[in-house]
Amino acid sequence: MGAVVTLSTRDVQVVPGGQAASTVTVKNTGSVVDQFTVDVLGDSAPWALAEPAAISLFPAAEGTAVVHFRPPRDASIAAGTIPFGVRVRSQEDPAGSAVEEGTVTVAAFSDTFAELVPRTSRGSRSATELAIDNRGNARLNATVEASDADRLLAFDVNPPGVVAEPGTAAFAKIRVKPRRRFWRGQPKTRPFKVAVETQAGPPLVLDGSLLQEAALPRWLVPALLALLAALILLAILWLTLLQPAIKSAATQALADAGITPAPSGAAATPGGGGGATPTPAAGGTPTPAGATPTPAGPPTPTPAPIAAGVPRDGRLATDGTYPNSQPFDTTYYLTDLVFANQNGKAGTLELRRNSFVLITLRLENFRDLDFHYVTPIVIQKGETLKLVTSCTGPNASPCDPSVYYSGFTRP
Repeated sequence: MGAVVTLSTRDVQVVPGGQAASTVTVKNTGSVVDQFTVDVLGDSAPWALAEPAAISLFPAAEGTAVVHFRPPRDASIAAGTIPFGVRVRSQEDPAGSAVEEGTVTVAAFSDTFAELVPRTSRGSRSATELAIDNRGNARLNATVEASDADRLLAFDVNPPGVVAEPGTAAFAKIRVKPRRRFWRGQPKTRPFKVAVETQAGPPLVLDGSLLQEAALPRWLVPALLALLAALILLAILWLTLLQPAIKSAATQALADAGITPAPSGAAATPGGGGGATPTPAAGGTPTPAGATPTPAGPPTPTPAPIAAGVPRDGRLATDGTYPNSQPFDTTYYLTDLVFANQNGKAGTLELRRNSFVLITLRLENFRDLDFHYVTPIVIQKGETLKLVTSCTGPNASPCDPSVYYSGFTRP
């Protein structure tokens, strides 16, 4: 028992979105009434259908079914020849089932979509991206060209030709640059066109534009005016507040150091005659101008200037190598500090004048650190300079940062 299967057309031509058919003739070669089911095998099975799907035949009788091929218009169905098989299965004798083979040729179709992102770019020079989607079922080969009617722009297309497989996208970058620039004024719109030419159908033409801006931004002049106003304000502050304060502080520092500043100019000669100032003689009486000077006695020695201060320095530590505090029995002027953390301890360091904290440092931020003060730090008589450290971490002990201090006292 079994069946004999024949196809009316073994090579079927079909257009995506359309349909084609092939007739299947089935002959019952068995000796009993049998029912035969008809289905399609292969890659075309999802879009192929046999009608009717089942045929009942007497012995030696023949019946027909029509196989319809309806491929969708979609990029997932590639153009080309696809083999298929029509299987006829016997209900009474499964071993007597038969398969007849053929091919279905799917025609190619083109569906191309292109887009500029962004469509409008801005700046003295800019770039836009061209996206080309191949929604057809065949490979797409396209060339890209850009132009503007007024020839005011220059273009650089990279790459000038793209290839996209079915169901994929290809990209090209288009750099747009004005041939001429302007310095000031409102932005100007420069339109251009991008043509995408393919092997099938007319080219796709996309509209784009470049918003060309002036070479000098609009905010530049207001910013320069604001900067000029700020400079004038700073000059006024310097002349009226900062400079007098600095001069006053410098004068006070010189006075604290025992130095008298020189006068800004010499005193005028009485009478305004411009003659020489009389020089006192040994007896203390000035010699009149134009007279013969009287011989003077030995010159009186000029006393030596008093020293500004007696240098004094020392060192403080908390590991026992040096004391961690130093009391002062006279007023001390501190001018220099050198902090040492050679072993890279972590933690904090404080230098105090009695209980007042003069400076706080993080130990992990330095190995050697020095400070010089133009205006000394004054430590009054009876006050104490003290070093306080707190080390942390795995190598916290011994806590051995130290400070070297330098300054002077007045006699």
